[in-house]
Amino acid sequence: MDAVVEALLKLLIDWGYLGLFASAFLAGSIIPFSSELVMMALVGVGLSPVGCVLSATLGNTAGGMTCYYLGRLGKTEWISRYLKVKPDKLARTERFLQGKGALMGFFTFLPFVGEAIAVALGFMRSNLWLTTLSMGVGKAVRYAVMLLAMTSFMGCGGGKTAGTQADEAKTLPLLTVTVEPLRYFTQAIAGNRFHVVSMVPKGSSPETYDPTPRQLVEVSRSSAYLRIGHIGFEQVWMERIAQNAPRLRFFDTSKGIDLIRGEGHRHRDGTRHAGGVEPHVWNSPRNAAVIATNIFSALCTLDTLHTAEYRRRCDSLLVHIRQTDSLLRRRLSSPRADRAFMIYHPALSYFARDYGLRQLSIEEGGKEPAPAHLAQLIETARRERVRVIFIQPEFDRRHAELIARQTGTRVVDIHPLSYRWSDELLRTAEALVAP
Repeated sequence: MDAVVEALLKLLIDWGYLGLFASAFLAGSIIPFSSELVMMALVGVGLSPVGCVLSATLGNTAGGMTCYYLGRLGKTEWISRYLKVKPDKLARTERFLQGKGALMGFFTFLPFVGEAIAVALGFMRSNLWLTTLSMGVGKAVRYAVMLLAMTSFMGCGGGKTAGTQADEAKTLPLLTVTVEPLRYFTQAIAGNRFHVVSMVPKGSSPETYDPTPRQLVEVSRSSAYLRIGHIGFEQVWMERIAQNAPRLRFFDTSKGIDLIRGEGHRHRDGTRHAGGVEPHVWNSPRNAAVIATNIFSALCTLDTLHTAEYRRRCDSLLVHIRQTDSLLRRRLSSPRADRAFMIYHPALSYFARDYGLRQLSIEEGGKEPAPAHLAQLIETARRERVRVIFIQPEFDRRHAELIARQTGTRVVDIHPLSYRWSDELLRTAEALVAP
């Protein structure tokens, strides 16, 4: 149960103000919930304290009015069953409120008795608008005082929690990148001079991913955004991010790469690869060396004081990239290595170009394959003696498994978006070498 609550809290935090409104609504209604945790988390990532107090107040007031309306229905059995307000407690509260009227809605924020006050006011059919207004004022005061008290406590210390440790990490200048492989390259060169985060989390598709409100707040605090170049996420969101953060600097790490261009295609969400550019540039040691050099230039532009350090780290990364390339060539030059492979989404186009391989894509024009395309793929796989079908975790396995059954090939899981860039490429190559 704790895991469910924790997951719900994370989801609500990712929704930003809307999530805070929802959590406050739950807390003010008959469902026990802590909106304070959501509010503090959102203030911690940079959302406006005033906006958070307003959102929480509106949500909690709306939730409190559900208790008011249940009381207004006058069904004491419902009040006792769902609100856990016993008839004797309701009667005592009603006697206390006699002559005081709707203004007592101010005190519905109080623990233990607040819910009973809201129910009793509804039971007494107090003035709706005056009750709502007084309830809202009381809850606004509560959230404002609570926010001031908690931020003051956190500012004075109170011990290091996981949240404060994360805040300490973020005292470094922030860099945002699009995908995990680019975060790997950037961290390798930046060292401990920057805190690097990626927009597209593990297991999500960079073609169709939509950032959370929390991520949009964080990216506005970044020193710069290092984009991978032409991926679907960037085509949809770069302009919006630039409008939201007009001072944010952007660097294109694909600059200078010999891009593969085709007719282009659309994905299920309507995004299109710009100019028909194949966007998965990082899945190639040759391209990785260009990306590393571009990152080095960006870091030197942002921080001229540590150019020599960035140069040493970049040189070290380039050595690692060359070593990875050497290992890949050794494995794929083996007589036992396949010269063709099948893959659901064509994420290994540059990898295939680097090592003289043929990539067959199950996905057709960014969409699920039609029956005729599947039949053609099965025929081609047999003719080309394809033994491996690669599938990424963010895509459906059914078509890959269907082709595998028809052709006797094996389905191999790959993770082209993995932070462990070199390990993933080496594992992909290993799958193409016959046992």
